Amino acid sequence: MPPRRHNTQMFALSAPPPTELVVASCRYRLVRVFKHDFWAATSLYQAIEPAEIPRIVVKFYRQQMFWGLNLEWVGHFSREHERMIYQALEGIEGIPRCVGCIGQAGIAIEYIEALPLDHGLTLPAGYFDQLRRIFDQVHERGVAYVDANKRSNMLVGVDGKAWLIDFQISIRRRDDLLWPLQAISAWAVQYMQEKDLYHLYKHKRRLAKAELRPEEEAISYHRTGMHWLHTQLTNPYRRVRRFLLRRQYTKGNLVSPTAKLEDHFQPEKKTWRDSSKENPPDSGV
Repeated sequence: MPPRRHNTQMFALSAPPPTELVVASCRYRLVRVFKHDFWAATSLYQAIEPAEIPRIVVKFYRQQMFWGLNLEWVGHFSREHERMIYQALEGIEGIPRCVGCIGQAGIAIEYIEALPLDHGLTLPAGYFDQLRRIFDQVHERGVAYVDANKRSNMLVGVDGKAWLIDFQISIRRRDDLLWPLQAISAWAVQYMQEKDLYHLYKHKRRLAKAELRPEEEAISYHRTGMHWLHTQLTNPYRRVRRFLLRRQYTKGNLVSPTAKLEDHFQPEKKTWRDSSKENPPDSGV
């Protein structure tokens, strides 16, 4: 009987990332993979020799084909987009430094000794006030974070400090565009900045309600017509996606090329994994 074929097309890379690489003239060795999904593989690297930044997180954007379509250009575009966002936010306390680029679709970011907010942590007092200050500075630079709905993108440092990571889908105001594109850009950024605060205070209401101020609680419940429309459009897609992923997973087809390197405590996977299956195959979508 022929061996089962794994559906590696659902992952950004068809094989593990390089075991060693050079960034900013420093050599780093692969330690493990945090997450590997359709769009990117996010990995931890340790400096082989003494370095100013001893550990880095490297995100390798999509580099393999999907159903015969070459998506390398998508990986390059995504990397360049996130690089420009980090460049626009350089110097903001609470946002890691961008260390450099690798190849056509890789970006290296300073590693922060911290855990994501979705790991069920006991939060230090004032944590969400710290996050609000970070968001305010991000917004002042004409950037909307956009991905604040995900707790996994908000970190709690070992010293209790708040950090914001992953600017893959963030958007920035484009004052260099011609009207009306410039006006559309400004409106979109302002609207998504408001959504940033909505999600921030929604998390605060659920995780630190004792610290929630009345005006913050009001923001945490404020949903617009656009918010409703977005929900109506994305929920069917999300349900179909989870159904297909769960089906592939339970059949044993959905096995990440980096499964042996991954940290398998990834709460986002719980939305589609079949928890009743004993000894499920390793996966990383």
